[in-house]
Amino acid sequence: MASPRAARQRFSIGYHLNSWDLTGQPLRPALDFLKRQGFGWFEILAFTSLSDQFARKYMQLGHQAPPGVTTDTDILRRYAILSEAQSELGIRLSSLYVNATFVNPVLWDYERDVLVSLARLLKGFGAPVLVLGGGPSAASGNAHAPQDYRDFCRALEDIGRRTADLGIATVYHPHLDTFVERREELDRVMDELDTRHAGLCIDPAHLVQTHSDPVDALRTYISAVRYIHLKDSRVDDALTGWDRYAAFCELGAGEVDLPGLVDVLLDADYDGLAIVELDASQKTAEASALESIAYLTGTLGLVLDPAAPSP
Repeated sequence: MASPRAARQRFSIGYHLNSWDLTGQPLRPALDFLKRQGFGWFEILAFTSLSDQFARKYMQLGHQAPPGVTTDTDILRRYAILSEAQSELGIRLSSLYVNATFVNPVLWDYERDVLVSLARLLKGFGAPVLVLGGGPSAASGNAHAPQDYRDFCRALEDIGRRTADLGIATVYHPHLDTFVERREELDRVMDELDTRHAGLCIDPAHLVQTHSDPVDALRTYISAVRYIHLKDSRVDDALTGWDRYAAFCELGAGEVDLPGLVDVLLDADYDGLAIVELDASQKTAEASALESIAYLTGTLGLVLDPAAPSP
């Protein structure tokens, strides 16, 4: 018998490849593992050079080695792994996540063209969403003036119009070290953004680290939410830089009100995708994934695919 939440659930749950990808582990075994657990969807970082440039300039990720060189052959072979998994396993790409700056007019033509090309790739995969992050954070010394909010939102809308022609939704993901880190920044963007063209991906772990209430944010902007990350985090104001990212944890091990978050989705009849995410696991990627699955299905009473027949 289905749990009360599973009986109301209309959204499918996927898993992000970050835990393997960010630690240099091979992708195909990870996709095999996720398919065996019952996931039908996965997300992955786009890993463009512009996204890497953004991370090095604005994100507090600690000491890093010199950037490597990723050739066109490297990136195309990366996408070939995803394509083979989709064909052979039936596990589907839900989105690519990519950072851009958005408000730099010198960079924008390059960023726009890269994002449009990525949308074409997503179209070939049959993926429904393009997830955008980035924009200079106020904390990096880039104060946000009213014109910055206007420029930022016009850029998101520009991409959203272009991806809509391909049947792909564009969503923006508030994130540490980006244009939208805190609730007041999110509110200002939502006051300016035309959500007919670009929507939101709420990630509760990033919001909770800035003492923003992700459940209230989701409830307030649910009509614009077209994609969501299920992610948890410990919160400690003493953490700085990279340590804030290391505080991300398995579902149920942090401070995010995940039951409250899920209930907002259920009350709104949300029927998009929800992607479980964890950056570099402090255990193993597989162990962390199994813990999060147990929390989803045991504590929250959800299923990974509500359309699948019960065992």
